Amino acid sequence: MNTKKLLLIAFGSLIWGMLPASAGEFPDSWTWDNKPEQRASHAALEGKPMPAFHASDWINGGITAADIKGKVIVVDLYATWCGPCMRAIPHNNELLKKYKNKGLVIVGVCTSSHGQETFVANAQEHGIQYPAARDPELKTEKAWAVHYYPTYAVIDRKGIVRIVGLQPDYVETVVQKLLAEPAP
Repeated sequence: MNTKKLLLIAFGSLIWGMLPASAGEFPDSWTWDNKPEQRASHAALEGKPMPAFHASDWINGGITAADIKGKVIVVDLYATWCGPCMRAIPHNNELLKKYKNKGLVIVGVCTSSHGQETFVANAQEHGIQYPAARDPELKTEKAWAVHYYPTYAVIDRKGIVRIVGLQPDYVETVVQKLLAEPAP
């Protein structure tokens, strides 16, 4: 190969490495999405800035833009009546404890229309140790395309959604990858 081609390949690789991550960088098998329309609605969020939270009644301090700037964020969109959601809380607490000092933030949002009235008692009963809120108008549920519970989303340090619909077993793997990326 001549020098010109090698330089072109090297330059292309450098530029490619600087581009933001795109949708589909994690296997679809890591998500709960079992219908094409579910995966499509989640993929439409990936690679874009994080949607807003329309939540109220924050516990454990809530969050501000300053709290999440430059951090990797795990968003747990859950329901108080959901068994898998409640079983994931201790794992979320451990994940936060393990990676908080490396730049991880976990946010829980109760997005189901059922169980909103028990949000605070449920959070206390299950020992949620991270900021959590409820979504009484279901605007967050719609913005994040929640089709099932739990719906996990992970956002990188630049505020870009990297995956939505992630199964709990893969959250830590994605967190480790994104924490290893350079801060903006």
